[in-house]
Amino acid sequence: MKDQIITIITCPYSRAQLIQGRLESAGIECFLSNINLIQPGIATGVHVKINEKDAEEAYAIIEQMKELSGTGKQETLIKMKSIRRILIPVDFSETSINACSFALGLAQELKAEIKLLYSYFNPIIDSEPYFEGQTINYWMDNVIGDIEVEARKQILALKARLQDQIKKENLNFVKINYSLDRGIPENVILKFIDSYKPGIVIMGTRGIGSSAANYLGSVTKKIIEKANIPVLLIPEKSIFTGMQYINRVLYATNFDESDFKSLRKLMTLIRPFHMSIYVSHISVGDPEHLDQAQMTALEKHLINEYEDHRIHCDVIKHEDIIQGLEEYIESKEIDLIALTTHKRGVIERLFNPSIAKKMIFHSHLPLLIFHS
Repeated sequence: MKDQIITIITCPYSRAQLIQGRLESAGIECFLSNINLIQPGIATGVHVKINEKDAEEAYAIIEQMKELSGTGKQETLIKMKSIRRILIPVDFSETSINACSFALGLAQELKAEIKLLYSYFNPIIDSEPYFEGQTINYWMDNVIGDIEVEARKQILALKARLQDQIKKENLNFVKINYSLDRGIPENVILKFIDSYKPGIVIMGTRGIGSSAANYLGSVTKKIIEKANIPVLLIPEKSIFTGMQYINRVLYATNFDESDFKSLRKLMTLIRPFHMSIYVSHISVGDPEHLDQAQMTALEKHLINEYEDHRIHCDVIKHEDIIQGLEEYIESKEIDLIALTTHKRGVIERLFNPSIAKKMIFHSHLPLLIFHS
């Protein structure tokens, strides 16, 4: 049974943003509707919507917020700022540098802060070294020190390169900083996600020409599996020309119950960019009229709940799911593909012979993955 969505409060846009930030910081899924897409700041009747099951807790929080002033209000604003933090793990390859271009464009639109993160080599010491204890400790200190110096030099050069790009493109709202840490990359990244609390992680991936097994890399797979925030993957052949050119998002559905929650989260993520959503289902073998009936029901639900979004729902009859989706992507000129982990088999489901894996491997489009 799908979740029942209700409007918890209707208020001015600025107040709705504060309430959204406070509810989400308490773990309550929340999204806004009835926003003036041209000038959101002047919208006066914005609907704050939540799951009906969260109503009691949400009402209590909203009542508390009526008493907020000074420190309490400032704490809510600080929590909202975490949504405007973008984390970019880098390795100084052209692939990760390309991902930075996407991050700059996103940060400009969100008025967000970018954090570059580099995990440098952590030498493993053999349990029976050839050197005496004092000697190897001295040697290791020197080796690690040299590695850290080189890592800092590289990340400062990348930061300077991006700051030049910011200045050249007049990206006045973008702030950029960096962090270095020693250790296993995936552990460093996940630990930093917990402490820095970004709204999204952006990572570069290799494109066609890499083997299917190594296309994403073990680090990226682990981040997708374990991170509880959205991860945006940028193939090396993707060329960023501006957020204004990313207009159409594809969400492929199999009419799973989790789609309602997944789509709700997707709508929240892309709301600032006024993108069109294309919800599609490839009908293979099953009676097409049954698929169409389910899509009609889903479309009715989406249009009712997300009246501010441009939503298109289609059932495509095709004998091959992947070919059908690729043809649909081309015909609709899709700019971004969205997938969810659904937390079932996670990486196995995504990257073993599956729809997601094949689409990633054959696509030059950015891929947004988030937990449902």
